Amino acid sequence: MAAMTQLNTRIDSEVKRRGDAVFARAGLTPSQVVRAVWQYAADTQEVPDIVLPRNDPNEQRRIEAVSRGATVVAHMARDMGFDLTGIEPEPFDYKAYRDQMYDEMIREMEANHVGS
Repeated sequence: MAAMTQLNTRIDSEVKRRGDAVFARAGLTPSQVVRAVWQYAADTQEVPDIVLPRNDPNEQRRIEAVSRGATVVAHMARDMGFDLTGIEPEPFDYKAYRDQMYDEMIREMEANHVGS
């Protein structure tokens, strides 16, 4: 088994109570949600858009990221065996999404280094 680390954080009690209720309805514990966020960052080497500040000037990008994040979570929950009766997440191909993201990153890096 891999070495484990404990993560402690402070959060407003009311925000935690309301957030816990949302995740509980989806059959997820706070620990599962936190682990999913960290796994996403580790796998993609990107900060999940949903945790970026809400005053992000590119609001449409943030809204799309939230939508993608919800789809990822729904697929993750289904893969973990949670009953998603009545919930049909849009088709999601993580590997294709990851490859597209890396292609965009490479194009951006190449554009930024042209003529250097």
